[in-house]
Amino acid sequence: MDRAFFEKYTTSEVTNTRRVINTPSTFTREHFFYIQEAGYLKSLQPHLSRRSNLRSYLFLIVLSGSGEIAYRFPRSAASARKEDAESAMHAVNAHAGDCFFLDCMGEYTHISNDSDPWELLWIHFYGPQSDAYYSRFCERHDWHFRSSRLADLTDGIRSLIRLYEKQTDDADLLAAQQIVQILTLACTESDLPGNAVSARGEKLKSIIRYLDGHYTEDISLDQLSERFFMSKYYLSREFKKECGTTVIQYLLTKKITHAKELLRYSDSSIEDIAQLCGIGDASYFNKVFKKLEGCTASEYRKRW
Repeated sequence: MDRAFFEKYTTSEVTNTRRVINTPSTFTREHFFYIQEAGYLKSLQPHLSRRSNLRSYLFLIVLSGSGEIAYRFPRSAASARKEDAESAMHAVNAHAGDCFFLDCMGEYTHISNDSDPWELLWIHFYGPQSDAYYSRFCERHDWHFRSSRLADLTDGIRSLIRLYEKQTDDADLLAAQQIVQILTLACTESDLPGNAVSARGEKLKSIIRYLDGHYTEDISLDQLSERFFMSKYYLSREFKKECGTTVIQYLLTKKITHAKELLRYSDSSIEDIAQLCGIGDASYFNKVFKKLEGCTASEYRKRW
């Protein structure tokens, strides 16, 4: 056991716990998401738990009660956030309905409230795509959040617990599918429940709708900035935070998707298709197409 991990009291003294621990096959570790541990905990008295330096991701939900959870970002994440990797712990008071998604290479602690002991539901997991999902999540969310899909998230973790309490030959595959579902729900969460949609969020949605309807036109950041009364630098930053890509790349992807439809379902020439997609220069169109698809437009048409 990692020396940085400890429990201040024995489990039997402080909690009522339902837990499953999993040891996946080498094949599963190399190719799929897999659970390391999942469980339910009812605190019987306050106790401090601390972990760090674990090659694991933790998704935790407070079902009832309250307590405090503190987190120190791992060095890589702290650098990405332009924070001092040795900065103080970030602590929050956690209540029923709060969700937490942590990279366990960082240090975290949690302790239940003395007068209002909590119930927790959690999953520790890992897999080849874990870092990518976590990076995508962090682009749009903080490490603690509230979800309008809380019932689906809790059902997902409970399903994983049941899956390994009565394990079958297909358990690893079914677990991988369930973990992807949980991560997808978390990563696609757009707004906190009970809060009004922010003015920034509404404006970004308006910008996306505008781009979806006018992507064949010649659109520049300056034009968008003027149309939506936003600094183009602010617009660029917030758009990438919301969509995970730049405005220009978003437009090019829309154009090339339209081009692929025309290549497959029309007899138009490559030059005409480039024009119809809003790219006036055919050579530039071919350059963009090959960069996104790995082949020229003509090759794509022949293959499909």
